[in-house]
Amino acid sequence: MSENIYEKILLPIRLRQSDIKDREALDEFLSDKSRIIYSSSFRRLQQKAQVFSLELNSSVRSRLTHSLEVADTGRILATKIARRLCKSGVITADQAAEIPAVVENACLMHDIGNPPFGHLGEAAIIKWAKENLEKDALSAGVDFERLGRLKEDFYQFDGNPQGIRIVSRLHCDKDEFGLNLSLPSLLCAVKYARAAGEEAPKGVDIKKKAGYFQSEIPVVEKACAKINRQRDCRYPLTYIMEAADDISYCLSDISDGIAKGIITAEQFLKEFQKIWRAKYPNEEIPLKSLAQEKVKNFSVEVCIDLSHKAVDAAAEEFISRYDEFCAGQTGSLITEKMPMGRVLEAIKEFSCRRIYRSEEAESIELSGFAVLSGLLQNYFGQLIKINADEFAGLVAGKRVKGRIYEQLLFNRLSKRLIDSYSYQLDEWLNNEKAVEKYGKENLEWWLRVHLIVDHISGMTDNFALSEYQILEGIKINNKN
Repeated sequence: MSENIYEKILLPIRLRQSDIKDREALDEFLSDKSRIIYSSSFRRLQQKAQVFSLELNSSVRSRLTHSLEVADTGRILATKIARRLCKSGVITADQAAEIPAVVENACLMHDIGNPPFGHLGEAAIIKWAKENLEKDALSAGVDFERLGRLKEDFYQFDGNPQGIRIVSRLHCDKDEFGLNLSLPSLLCAVKYARAAGEEAPKGVDIKKKAGYFQSEIPVVEKACAKINRQRDCRYPLTYIMEAADDISYCLSDISDGIAKGIITAEQFLKEFQKIWRAKYPNEEIPLKSLAQEKVKNFSVEVCIDLSHKAVDAAAEEFISRYDEFCAGQTGSLITEKMPMGRVLEAIKEFSCRRIYRSEEAESIELSGFAVLSGLLQNYFGQLIKINADEFAGLVAGKRVKGRIYEQLLFNRLSKRLIDSYSYQLDEWLNNEKAVEKYGKENLEWWLRVHLIVDHISGMTDNFALSEYQILEGIKINNKN
Protein backbone atom coordinates (compact mmCIF):
# COMPACT_ATOMS: atom_id res chain seq x y z
CA MET A 1 0.00 0.00 0.00
CA SER A 2 1.04 3.60 -0.64
CA GLU A 3 1.83 6.22 1.97
CA ASN A 4 -0.80 7.64 4.28
CA ILE A 5 -2.56 10.09 1.95
CA TYR A 6 -5.13 10.77 4.67
CA GLU A 7 -2.74 13.20 6.31
CA LYS A 8 -3.69 15.52 3.45
CA ILE A 9 -7.17 14.53 2.36
CA LEU A 10 -8.66 14.47 5.88
CA LEU A 11 -7.53 17.99 6.73
CA PRO A 12 -10.57 19.46 8.56
CA ILE A 13 -10.44 22.81 6.78
CA ARG A 14 -13.26 24.86 5.27
CA LEU A 15 -13.44 27.45 2.50
CA ARG A 16 -14.30 29.97 5.22
CA GLN A 17 -12.45 29.41 8.47
CA SER A 18 -14.77 28.28 11.26
CA ASP A 19 -15.65 30.71 14.02
CA ILE A 20 -14.89 27.97 16.58
CA LYS A 21 -11.16 27.49 17.04
CA ASP A 22 -8.94 24.53 17.98
CA ARG A 23 -11.42 21.70 17.47
CA GLU A 24 -10.21 18.18 16.79
CA ALA A 25 -10.69 16.87 13.23
CA LEU A 26 -13.42 14.45 14.33
CA ASP A 27 -15.29 17.31 15.99
CA GLU A 28 -15.21 19.23 12.71
CA PHE A 29 -16.70 16.28 10.83
CA LEU A 30 -19.37 15.85 13.50
CA SER A 31 -20.14 19.55 13.08
CA ASP A 32 -20.64 18.85 9.37
CA LYS A 33 -23.18 16.17 10.25
CA SER A 34 -25.11 18.64 12.40
CA ARG A 35 -25.09 21.23 9.61
CA ILE A 36 -26.49 18.66 7.18
CA ILE A 37 -29.22 17.09 9.31
CA TYR A 38 -30.47 20.43 10.68
CA SER A 39 -30.73 21.95 7.20
CA SER A 40 -34.14 22.47 5.62
CA SER A 41 -32.94 20.73 2.44
CA PHE A 42 -32.28 17.54 4.42
CA ARG A 43 -35.67 17.74 6.15
CA ARG A 44 -37.41 18.10 2.80
CA LEU A 45 -36.21 14.62 1.87
CA GLN A 46 -38.99 13.25 4.07
CA GLN A 47 -41.48 14.34 1.40
CA LYS A 48 -39.46 13.35 -1.64
CA ALA A 49 -39.97 9.89 -3.05
CA GLN A 50 -37.43 7.10 -3.18
CA VAL A 51 -39.56 5.24 -5.74
CA PHE A 52 -43.22 5.89 -4.90
CA SER A 53 -44.17 9.57 -4.77
CA LEU A 54 -46.93 10.93 -2.51
CA GLU A 55 -46.96 7.62 -0.62
CA LEU A 56 -49.33 7.31 2.34
CA ASN A 57 -47.88 4.03 3.64
CA SER A 58 -45.29 5.19 6.18
CA SER A 59 -43.36 1.92 5.98
CA VAL A 60 -42.44 2.72 2.37
CA ARG A 61 -39.21 4.68 2.12
CA SER A 62 -38.83 8.35 1.37
CA ARG A 63 -35.54 9.92 0.28
CA LEU A 64 -34.97 10.76 3.94
CA THR A 65 -35.30 7.21 5.26
CA HIS A 66 -33.26 5.93 2.32
CA SER A 67 -30.51 8.46 3.09
CA LEU A 68 -30.42 7.38 6.73
CA GLU A 69 -30.09 3.74 5.66
CA VAL A 70 -27.30 4.57 3.22
CA ALA A 71 -25.53 6.51 5.98
CA ASP A 72 -25.79 3.50 8.29
CA THR A 73 -24.41 1.12 5.66
CA GLY A 74 -21.69 3.59 4.72
CA ARG A 75 -20.57 4.06 8.31
CA ILE A 76 -20.38 0.28 8.84
CA LEU A 77 -18.46 -0.29 5.60
CA ALA A 78 -16.08 2.62 6.25
CA THR A 79 -15.45 1.39 9.81
CA LYS A 80 -14.50 -2.08 8.57
CA ILE A 81 -12.10 -0.61 6.04
CA ALA A 82 -10.61 1.91 8.47
CA ARG A 83 -9.98 -0.74 11.12
CA ARG A 84 -8.13 -2.90 8.61
CA LEU A 85 -6.02 0.04 7.43
CA CYS A 86 -5.25 1.05 11.01
CA LYS A 87 -4.32 -2.49 12.00
CA SER A 88 -1.87 -2.70 9.10
CA GLY A 89 -0.33 0.65 10.05
CA VAL A 90 -1.48 2.55 6.94
CA ILE A 91 -3.55 5.09 8.89
CA THR A 92 -3.61 6.34 12.48
CA ALA A 93 -6.21 5.49 15.13
CA ASP A 94 -7.59 9.03 14.90
CA GLN A 95 -8.03 8.68 11.14
CA ALA A 96 -9.78 5.34 11.66
CA ALA A 97 -12.47 7.29 13.55
CA GLU A 98 -12.54 10.21 11.12
CA ILE A 99 -13.00 8.18 7.92
CA PRO A 100 -16.44 6.74 8.90
CA ALA A 101 -17.59 10.20 9.98
CA VAL A 102 -16.74 11.72 6.58
CA VAL A 103 -18.35 8.85 4.69
CA GLU A 104 -21.51 9.11 6.81
CA ASN A 105 -21.76 12.82 5.98
CA ALA A 106 -21.48 12.15 2.26
CA CYS A 107 -24.11 9.42 2.50
CA LEU A 108 -26.51 11.69 4.36
CA MET A 109 -26.36 14.29 1.57
CA HIS A 110 -26.00 11.98 -1.44
CA ASP A 111 -29.66 12.59 -2.47
CA ILE A 112 -30.07 16.10 -1.05
CA GLY A 113 -30.17 17.61 -4.54
CA ASN A 114 -32.85 15.34 -5.97
CA PRO A 115 -35.81 17.29 -7.43
CA PRO A 116 -39.45 16.35 -6.82
CA PHE A 117 -40.51 13.07 -8.41
CA GLY A 118 -36.96 11.72 -8.69
CA HIS A 119 -35.49 10.87 -12.08
CA LEU A 120 -38.62 12.00 -13.93
CA GLY A 121 -38.15 15.37 -12.22
CA GLU A 122 -34.61 15.52 -13.59
CA ALA A 123 -35.93 14.61 -17.05
CA ALA A 124 -38.60 17.33 -16.85
CA ILE A 125 -36.00 20.00 -16.07
CA ILE A 126 -33.74 18.85 -18.93
CA LYS A 127 -36.64 18.74 -21.41
CA TRP A 128 -37.78 22.23 -20.38
CA ALA A 129 -34.25 23.55 -20.78
CA LYS A 130 -33.75 22.08 -24.24
CA GLU A 131 -37.13 23.28 -25.50
CA ASN A 132 -37.26 26.76 -23.93
CA LEU A 133 -33.94 28.29 -22.87
CA GLU A 134 -32.75 29.46 -26.27
CA LYS A 135 -35.99 31.26 -27.17
CA ASP A 136 -36.37 32.64 -23.64
CA ALA A 137 -32.83 34.02 -23.84
CA LEU A 138 -33.81 35.84 -27.03
CA SER A 139 -36.81 37.38 -25.24
CA ALA A 140 -34.49 38.59 -22.45
CA GLY A 141 -31.95 40.04 -24.88
CA VAL A 142 -29.30 37.45 -24.00
CA ASP A 143 -26.60 36.12 -26.36
CA PHE A 144 -27.37 32.44 -25.75
CA GLU A 145 -24.54 31.02 -27.85
CA ARG A 146 -21.97 33.08 -25.96
CA LEU A 147 -22.83 31.14 -22.78
CA GLY A 148 -21.00 28.12 -24.20
CA ARG A 149 -20.60 25.36 -21.60
CA LEU A 150 -22.52 27.29 -18.96
CA LYS A 151 -25.85 26.23 -20.46
CA GLU A 152 -24.86 22.57 -19.99
CA ASP A 153 -25.72 23.01 -16.29
CA PHE A 154 -29.35 22.73 -17.39
CA TYR A 155 -28.99 20.35 -20.34
CA GLN A 156 -27.17 17.93 -18.00
CA PHE A 157 -29.18 18.67 -14.88
CA ASP A 158 -28.88 15.95 -12.24
CA GLY A 159 -29.51 15.57 -8.52
CA ASN A 160 -25.83 14.92 -7.75
CA PRO A 161 -24.42 18.29 -8.89
CA GLN A 162 -27.52 20.04 -7.55
CA GLY A 163 -26.68 18.57 -4.14
CA ILE A 164 -23.19 20.07 -4.25
CA ARG A 165 -24.76 23.40 -5.22
CA ILE A 166 -27.21 23.22 -2.32
CA VAL A 167 -24.64 22.63 0.42
CA SER A 168 -22.00 24.99 -0.97
CA ARG A 169 -24.18 27.88 -2.20
CA LEU A 170 -27.86 27.88 -1.29
CA HIS A 171 -27.87 27.74 2.52
CA CYS A 172 -26.55 31.28 2.71
CA ASP A 173 -28.28 32.34 5.93
CA LYS A 174 -24.89 33.49 7.25
CA ASP A 175 -22.89 34.27 4.13
CA GLU A 176 -22.12 33.11 0.59
CA PHE A 177 -20.35 29.91 1.75
CA GLY A 178 -23.56 27.94 2.32
CA LEU A 179 -23.23 25.21 4.93
CA ASN A 180 -19.45 25.76 4.75
CA LEU A 181 -18.75 22.05 5.18
CA SER A 182 -15.23 20.77 5.74
CA LEU A 183 -13.52 19.96 2.47
CA PRO A 184 -13.35 16.18 3.11
CA SER A 185 -17.13 16.00 3.65
CA LEU A 186 -17.80 18.20 0.63
CA LEU A 187 -15.49 16.37 -1.78
CA CYS A 188 -16.61 12.94 -0.57
CA ALA A 189 -20.11 13.86 -1.80
CA VAL A 190 -18.89 14.69 -5.34
CA LYS A 191 -19.89 11.43 -7.00
CA TYR A 192 -18.56 12.09 -10.50
CA ALA A 193 -15.21 13.70 -11.31
CA ARG A 194 -16.22 16.23 -13.93
CA ALA A 195 -18.35 19.31 -14.40
CA ALA A 196 -21.41 19.60 -16.63
CA GLY A 197 -20.29 20.22 -20.21
CA GLU A 198 -16.88 18.61 -19.78
CA GLU A 199 -15.93 15.50 -21.71
CA ALA A 200 -17.50 12.22 -20.63
CA PRO A 201 -14.98 9.61 -21.86
CA LYS A 202 -16.63 6.35 -22.90
CA GLY A 203 -16.24 3.60 -20.31
CA VAL A 204 -14.96 5.89 -17.54
CA ASP A 205 -17.50 5.35 -14.75
CA ILE A 206 -16.32 8.20 -12.55
CA LYS A 207 -17.02 10.66 -15.39
CA LYS A 208 -20.15 9.19 -16.96
CA LYS A 209 -22.27 11.99 -15.49
CA ALA A 210 -21.68 15.49 -14.16
CA GLY A 211 -20.59 15.63 -10.52
CA TYR A 212 -21.01 19.41 -10.24
CA PHE A 213 -22.18 22.29 -12.40
CA GLN A 214 -20.11 24.93 -14.16
CA SER A 215 -21.39 27.27 -11.44
CA GLU A 216 -19.56 25.25 -8.77
CA ILE A 217 -16.24 24.75 -10.59
CA PRO A 218 -14.68 27.56 -8.49
CA VAL A 219 -15.82 25.83 -5.28
CA VAL A 220 -14.49 22.40 -6.29
CA GLU A 221 -11.24 23.83 -7.65
CA LYS A 222 -10.51 25.68 -4.41
CA ALA A 223 -11.40 22.63 -2.32
CA CYS A 224 -9.17 20.30 -4.35
CA ALA A 225 -6.27 22.75 -4.32
CA LYS A 226 -6.36 23.05 -0.54
CA ILE A 227 -5.94 19.28 -0.05
CA ASN A 228 -3.64 18.79 -3.06
CA ARG A 229 -6.06 16.70 -5.18
CA GLN A 230 -6.69 16.95 -8.91
CA ARG A 231 -10.21 18.02 -9.88
CA ASP A 232 -10.53 15.17 -12.40
CA CYS A 233 -9.89 12.53 -9.71
CA ARG A 234 -12.51 11.00 -7.45
CA TYR A 235 -12.04 11.53 -3.72
CA PRO A 236 -11.05 8.06 -2.36
CA LEU A 237 -13.83 7.81 0.23
CA THR A 238 -16.48 8.55 -2.42
CA TYR A 239 -16.15 4.94 -3.56
CA ILE A 240 -17.40 3.83 -0.15
CA MET A 241 -20.39 6.21 -0.28
CA GLU A 242 -21.31 4.96 -3.75
CA ALA A 243 -21.09 1.31 -2.65
CA ALA A 244 -23.29 1.99 0.39
CA ASP A 245 -25.93 3.55 -1.87
CA ASP A 246 -25.83 0.60 -4.29
CA ILE A 247 -26.27 -1.93 -1.49
CA SER A 248 -29.03 0.02 0.21
CA TYR A 249 -31.26 0.91 -2.71
CA CYS A 250 -31.12 -2.56 -4.24
CA LEU A 251 -32.57 -3.98 -1.05
CA SER A 252 -34.94 -1.16 -0.13
CA ASP A 253 -36.67 -1.01 -3.51
CA ILE A 254 -37.54 -4.71 -3.32
CA SER A 255 -38.74 -4.33 0.27
CA ASP A 256 -40.94 -1.38 -0.70
CA GLY A 257 -42.39 -3.32 -3.61
CA ILE A 258 -43.33 -6.09 -1.20
CA ALA A 259 -44.77 -3.61 1.33
CA LYS A 260 -47.00 -2.09 -1.37
CA GLY A 261 -48.20 -5.48 -2.61
CA ILE A 262 -46.70 -5.03 -6.08
CA ILE A 263 -44.76 -8.28 -5.63
CA THR A 264 -44.41 -10.99 -3.01
CA ALA A 265 -41.17 -12.23 -1.53
CA GLU A 266 -41.70 -15.58 -3.25
CA GLN A 267 -42.22 -13.89 -6.62
CA PHE A 268 -39.01 -11.97 -6.16
CA LEU A 269 -37.02 -15.11 -5.28
CA LYS A 270 -38.44 -17.03 -8.24
CA GLU A 271 -37.77 -14.27 -10.76
CA PHE A 272 -34.36 -13.42 -9.29
CA GLN A 273 -33.30 -17.05 -9.74
CA LYS A 274 -34.56 -16.99 -13.34
CA ILE A 275 -32.59 -13.81 -14.06
CA TRP A 276 -29.50 -15.31 -12.42
CA ARG A 277 -29.64 -18.47 -14.55
CA ALA A 278 -29.97 -16.38 -17.71
CA LYS A 279 -27.13 -13.99 -16.83
CA TYR A 280 -24.75 -16.40 -15.09
CA PRO A 281 -25.68 -19.93 -16.24
CA ASN A 282 -22.50 -21.58 -14.98
CA GLU A 283 -22.54 -20.10 -11.47
CA GLU A 284 -24.38 -20.96 -8.31
CA ILE A 285 -26.16 -18.17 -6.47
CA PRO A 286 -23.62 -17.13 -3.80
CA LEU A 287 -26.25 -16.59 -1.08
CA LYS A 288 -28.42 -19.41 0.26
CA SER A 289 -31.07 -16.86 1.25
CA LEU A 290 -31.56 -15.98 -2.43
CA ALA A 291 -31.58 -19.61 -3.58
CA GLN A 292 -34.57 -20.67 -1.47
CA GLU A 293 -38.18 -20.82 -2.67
CA LYS A 294 -39.99 -19.34 0.32
CA VAL A 295 -39.15 -16.91 3.07
CA LYS A 296 -40.95 -16.08 6.32
CA ASN A 297 -39.44 -12.63 6.86
CA PHE A 298 -37.79 -11.03 3.82
CA SER A 299 -36.04 -8.26 5.77
CA VAL A 300 -34.49 -10.64 8.31
CA GLU A 301 -33.70 -13.63 6.11
CA VAL A 302 -32.67 -11.90 2.88
CA CYS A 303 -31.91 -8.21 3.42
CA ILE A 304 -29.69 -8.60 6.49
CA ASP A 305 -27.82 -11.56 5.01
CA LEU A 306 -27.23 -9.80 1.68
CA SER A 307 -26.24 -6.51 3.31
CA HIS A 308 -23.67 -8.12 5.61
CA LYS A 309 -22.06 -10.11 2.79
CA ALA A 310 -22.05 -7.18 0.37
CA VAL A 311 -20.40 -4.94 2.96
CA ASP A 312 -17.76 -7.59 3.72
CA ALA A 313 -17.05 -8.06 0.00
CA ALA A 314 -16.76 -4.31 -0.58
CA ALA A 315 -14.40 -3.89 2.37
CA GLU A 316 -12.17 -6.68 1.07
CA GLU A 317 -12.15 -5.16 -2.40
CA PHE A 318 -11.18 -1.71 -1.10
CA ILE A 319 -8.27 -3.15 0.85
CA SER A 320 -7.04 -5.32 -2.01
CA ARG A 321 -7.12 -2.42 -4.51
CA TYR A 322 -6.28 0.32 -2.03
CA ASP A 323 -3.79 2.20 -4.23
CA GLU A 324 -6.24 2.31 -7.15
CA PHE A 325 -8.96 3.85 -5.01
CA CYS A 326 -6.52 6.33 -3.50
CA ALA A 327 -5.54 7.45 -7.01
CA GLY A 328 -9.21 8.14 -7.76
CA GLN A 329 -9.22 7.08 -11.40
CA THR A 330 -10.63 3.55 -11.24
CA GLY A 331 -14.23 2.39 -11.59
CA SER A 332 -16.73 1.50 -8.88
CA LEU A 333 -15.91 -0.37 -5.68
CA ILE A 334 -18.59 -3.03 -6.29
CA THR A 335 -18.45 -4.41 -9.85
CA GLU A 336 -19.90 -7.32 -11.78
CA LYS A 337 -16.54 -9.07 -11.52
CA MET A 338 -17.39 -9.80 -7.87
CA PRO A 339 -19.98 -12.44 -6.86
CA MET A 340 -21.84 -9.88 -4.74
CA GLY A 341 -21.65 -7.41 -7.59
CA ARG A 342 -23.39 -9.92 -9.83
CA VAL A 343 -26.07 -10.41 -7.17
CA LEU A 344 -26.75 -6.67 -7.07
CA GLU A 345 -26.87 -6.49 -10.87
CA ALA A 346 -29.48 -9.25 -10.98
CA ILE A 347 -31.54 -7.44 -8.32
CA LYS A 348 -31.33 -4.18 -10.30
CA GLU A 349 -32.60 -5.98 -13.40
CA PHE A 350 -35.54 -7.36 -11.43
CA SER A 351 -36.34 -3.90 -10.02
CA CYS A 352 -36.32 -2.37 -13.51
CA ARG A 353 -38.78 -5.00 -14.73
CA ARG A 354 -41.17 -5.21 -11.82
CA ILE A 355 -40.79 -2.20 -9.49
CA TYR A 356 -39.87 0.87 -11.53
CA ARG A 357 -42.13 -0.18 -14.41
CA SER A 358 -45.10 -1.02 -12.24
CA GLU A 359 -48.31 0.78 -13.23
CA GLU A 360 -48.45 2.68 -9.96
CA ALA A 361 -44.86 3.94 -10.12
CA GLU A 362 -45.16 4.97 -13.76
CA SER A 363 -48.54 6.69 -13.29
CA ILE A 364 -47.19 8.88 -10.47
CA GLU A 365 -44.03 9.65 -12.42
CA LEU A 366 -46.07 10.80 -15.44
CA SER A 367 -48.13 13.06 -13.20
CA GLY A 368 -44.97 14.42 -11.58
CA PHE A 369 -43.44 15.10 -14.99
CA ALA A 370 -46.52 17.11 -15.95
CA VAL A 371 -46.43 19.07 -12.67
CA LEU A 372 -42.77 20.10 -12.99
CA SER A 373 -43.06 20.85 -16.70
CA GLY A 374 -46.03 23.11 -15.98
CA LEU A 375 -44.29 24.92 -13.12
CA LEU A 376 -41.25 25.57 -15.28
CA GLN A 377 -42.77 26.41 -18.63
CA ASN A 378 -46.05 28.12 -17.73
CA TYR A 379 -45.13 29.83 -14.48
CA PHE A 380 -41.69 30.38 -12.97
CA GLY A 381 -40.04 30.17 -16.39
CA GLN A 382 -41.68 33.53 -17.12
CA LEU A 383 -39.06 35.16 -14.90
CA ILE A 384 -36.26 34.39 -17.34
CA LYS A 385 -38.04 36.05 -20.26
CA ILE A 386 -37.68 39.57 -18.86
CA ASN A 387 -34.52 41.63 -19.26
CA ALA A 388 -31.78 42.11 -16.67
CA ASP A 389 -32.87 45.62 -15.63
CA GLU A 390 -36.44 44.49 -15.03
CA PHE A 391 -35.32 41.53 -12.97
CA ALA A 392 -32.91 43.72 -10.98
CA GLY A 393 -35.90 45.91 -10.17
CA LEU A 394 -37.79 42.90 -8.79
CA VAL A 395 -34.75 41.92 -6.68
CA ALA A 396 -34.54 45.49 -5.34
CA GLY A 397 -38.20 45.36 -4.30
CA LYS A 398 -39.34 47.93 -6.84
CA ARG A 399 -42.58 47.94 -8.80
CA VAL A 400 -41.68 47.17 -12.42
CA LYS A 401 -44.10 48.64 -14.95
CA GLY A 402 -46.04 46.01 -16.88
CA ARG A 403 -44.65 43.13 -14.80
CA ILE A 404 -47.39 42.58 -12.20
CA TYR A 405 -47.68 38.85 -12.97
CA GLU A 406 -43.91 38.37 -12.87
CA GLN A 407 -43.86 40.26 -9.54
CA LEU A 408 -46.37 37.79 -8.06
CA LEU A 409 -44.28 34.86 -9.24
CA PHE A 410 -41.09 36.47 -7.93
CA ASN A 411 -42.73 36.89 -4.52
CA ARG A 412 -43.06 33.10 -4.27
CA LEU A 413 -39.26 32.65 -4.42
CA SER A 414 -37.53 32.28 -1.05
CA LYS A 415 -35.41 35.14 0.26
CA ARG A 416 -32.55 32.72 0.85
CA LEU A 417 -32.43 31.68 -2.80
CA ILE A 418 -32.58 35.31 -3.93
CA ASP A 419 -29.73 36.16 -1.52
CA SER A 420 -27.70 33.26 -2.93
CA TYR A 421 -28.36 34.51 -6.47
CA SER A 422 -27.12 37.97 -5.43
CA TYR A 423 -23.97 36.56 -3.80
CA GLN A 424 -23.19 34.54 -6.92
CA LEU A 425 -23.85 37.47 -9.21
CA ASP A 426 -21.36 39.60 -7.29
CA GLU A 427 -18.81 36.77 -7.44
CA TRP A 428 -19.09 36.24 -11.18
CA LEU A 429 -19.27 39.91 -12.13
CA ASN A 430 -16.07 40.50 -10.13
CA ASN A 431 -14.35 37.81 -12.21
CA GLU A 432 -12.84 39.83 -15.06
CA LYS A 433 -12.03 36.79 -17.18
CA ALA A 434 -15.58 35.45 -16.87
CA VAL A 435 -17.11 38.84 -17.73
CA GLU A 436 -14.84 39.19 -20.76
CA LYS A 437 -15.69 35.68 -21.96
CA TYR A 438 -19.44 35.56 -21.31
CA GLY A 439 -20.65 39.14 -20.82
CA LYS A 440 -22.33 40.67 -17.77
CA GLU A 441 -25.95 40.35 -18.89
CA ASN A 442 -25.41 36.79 -20.06
CA LEU A 443 -23.89 35.78 -16.72
CA GLU A 444 -26.79 37.39 -14.86
CA TRP A 445 -29.34 35.51 -16.96
CA TRP A 446 -27.50 32.18 -16.49
CA LEU A 447 -27.56 32.64 -12.72
CA ARG A 448 -31.23 33.63 -12.93
CA VAL A 449 -32.02 30.34 -14.67
CA HIS A 450 -30.17 28.59 -11.84
CA LEU A 451 -32.35 30.52 -9.37
CA ILE A 452 -35.53 29.22 -11.02
CA VAL A 453 -34.20 25.66 -11.18
CA ASP A 454 -33.05 25.92 -7.54
CA HIS A 455 -36.59 26.96 -6.58
CA ILE A 456 -38.31 24.14 -8.48
CA SER A 457 -35.86 21.37 -7.64
CA GLY A 458 -35.94 22.28 -3.94
CA MET A 459 -39.68 21.60 -3.71
CA THR A 460 -41.03 18.45 -2.09
CA ASP A 461 -43.35 16.21 -4.11
CA ASN A 462 -46.32 17.45 -2.06
CA PHE A 463 -45.45 21.12 -2.35
CA ALA A 464 -44.79 20.92 -6.10
CA LEU A 465 -48.23 19.40 -6.62
CA SER A 466 -49.87 22.00 -4.36
CA GLU A 467 -48.07 24.90 -6.05
CA TYR A 468 -49.08 23.64 -9.48
CA GLN A 469 -52.72 23.35 -8.41
CA ILE A 470 -52.70 26.90 -7.01
CA LEU A 471 -51.16 28.40 -10.14
CA GLU A 472 -53.55 26.43 -12.35
CA GLY A 473 -56.49 27.76 -10.35
CA ILE A 474 -57.49 24.29 -9.16
CA LYS A 475 -56.77 25.20 -5.54
CA ILE A 476 -57.09 28.55 -3.77
CA ASN A 477 -54.30 28.23 -1.17
CA ASN A 478 -51.80 25.67 0.14
CA LYS A 479 -53.39 25.33 3.58
CA ASN A 480 -56.12 22.89 2.49
